[in-house]
Amino acid sequence: MTSPGTPETTPTTTPAARPADPAAAGTALPGLRRLLAFRAHGAARLLLGCRARLEDAEGAVAAGQTEVAVLMAYDLVQLSLSVRGLRTEGELAYLGDQAGFDPFAGVPAEEVEAGLALAAEGRDAVGPRGEEWLERLRGHLRDTEALLGYGEPLPDVRSASGLMKGFKLARTWQPHLQRVGLPDLLPSAWTRRAD
Repeated sequence: MTSPGTPETTPTTTPAARPADPAAAGTALPGLRRLLAFRAHGAARLLLGCRARLEDAEGAVAAGQTEVAVLMAYDLVQLSLSVRGLRTEGELAYLGDQAGFDPFAGVPAEEVEAGLALAAEGRDAVGPRGEEWLERLRGHLRDTEALLGYGEPLPDVRSASGLMKGFKLARTWQPHLQRVGLPDLLPSAWTRRAD
């Protein structure tokens, strides 16, 4: 309260000076962008990359090719850990085997160590030990998927119904990603309707 002869001062940050909706003002909260990148792009990496590598590891174990199983598991674990890193500081752009891509950015060292140790254990993945190891790899992926916070498991995009659900997921995220200036999940030709 001011005395009758003292002019009232206005705080430098009044409600009128701040936009009520940051997205409407053309800006987005950094936390929102990170959350969208994590949930949307993380799901895409799991659906398109991790699950394919898991199938490759399963095939290698079934064929007794433990070296191939370990290589696929290393790929799978690194990609899965890169999804986890998207929560904090992980790299959004994943373009395959680029030397500059850091799959461990934003991932606690303990998770990296545990993931790489799990992949290395595939060298002994023969017979019943192979299925036990594969189940632990599947568990690693389930743990990563659970972090994304979806209410139900992500679809299997290698099945007919799962592929359509995957496209629906991408189309659902697309307007939100565009609104905050993040790249689309899939090439536009994949998600555009022909009709």
